[in-house]
Amino acid sequence: MSKRFRSITIIVFVIACTLVAAMTAVAVLIVPMPWKLVAIGTAIAVGAGALYVFTSALMRGEKQYHGADYAAMIDSITGGVLVLDGNERIYTVSEDARNYLDLPESAIGMAKTDAIKDPELLRCIERAAHGESNLTEYTSHGVTLRVLVDPVIFSGQIVGTMLLLLDMGEQLTLQKLKREFTANVSHELKTPLTSISGYAEMIATGLASEKDVPEFAARIQKESKRLLALISDIIRLSSLDEGAENEKEPVDMAEIADECRDVLLKSAEDHSVSLELDTESFVIEGSRGLLSELVYNLMDNAIRYNEPGGSVFVTVRPGLVSVRDTGIGIPEEHRDHIFERFYRVDKSRSKETGGTGLGLAIVKHIAEKYGANITLESEVGKGTEIKLAFKR
Repeated sequence: MSKRFRSITIIVFVIACTLVAAMTAVAVLIVPMPWKLVAIGTAIAVGAGALYVFTSALMRGEKQYHGADYAAMIDSITGGVLVLDGNERIYTVSEDARNYLDLPESAIGMAKTDAIKDPELLRCIERAAHGESNLTEYTSHGVTLRVLVDPVIFSGQIVGTMLLLLDMGEQLTLQKLKREFTANVSHELKTPLTSISGYAEMIATGLASEKDVPEFAARIQKESKRLLALISDIIRLSSLDEGAENEKEPVDMAEIADECRDVLLKSAEDHSVSLELDTESFVIEGSRGLLSELVYNLMDNAIRYNEPGGSVFVTVRPGLVSVRDTGIGIPEEHRDHIFERFYRVDKSRSKETGGTGLGLAIVKHIAEKYGANITLESEVGKGTEIKLAFKR
């Protein structure tokens, strides 16, 4: 109850009590018998009425105040909540539960059989009324809900039933993604490990001729580097999923582009690709490591999927980072998928260049973390441009 309402109620009660006292004093000192008794009786009646009105107002105000608090608390709970009283009528219901169960605004007071039509939910409520907790699933408007039905117990007595409805759609999607990710990781790790094991065994058992040993050793080294890169990217994605690296500092994206170019010059030379930068100072508050990885992966990808003699153009402007290449391009049917984990347009080329299939997934993760919008333009045989537009 608000302090203002409480104060007004107390003031009115004090005025009423003062009036009663004045009437009693007048009756005792001035009014003759038998009117004196009538006046005193009237004063007592007024006082009793004032006391009743005062206590009723306080109780009503407290009920409304705590009722509003209770309703706000119920609505703030993640998932839908519905509570039935001892008469199996709706005592309170959250907005989410109202939507899930298609209940009207005036649902309070409805009988359970009028409010809930699903036979399984009704059976769970019946079991909860006898003290048994239940867990079931319920589908509403294409959304799969997990419903916990529990008895409400007070002083050892069952006084009602509570239903907690949780949206499982997002959780099921995450579980599916985790299963797919685990399967992909197992496959991606197995491929280089099989090569390493095979070549190493041939060298160890003497099956490889002396002239083949340098070539096999080079292949082992290449697959080992690929394996290390894959593990590094998996660890990076895992840390991004967990929200790691929250430190912030002023980071100039023009400096980041220069640093990435220096690191990737050797790779560009190996692929006969030129790197060209056109940058202006653009400062972001964020993690230098993450933002560096963002630009590095874009440039590395543009180098790997380029043509000999091709070019990579990196542009940095306030609010914008763009990486454009003159490479093989991306067919239209693949463009919606290239930021997915382990998705490759050309698997044979990816294996040849040592790509892990996680670079652009990392780019997407980091871009989302910094609220950057990603756009992609590509033409097969002419190249690809990926732009990151940052909010300023």
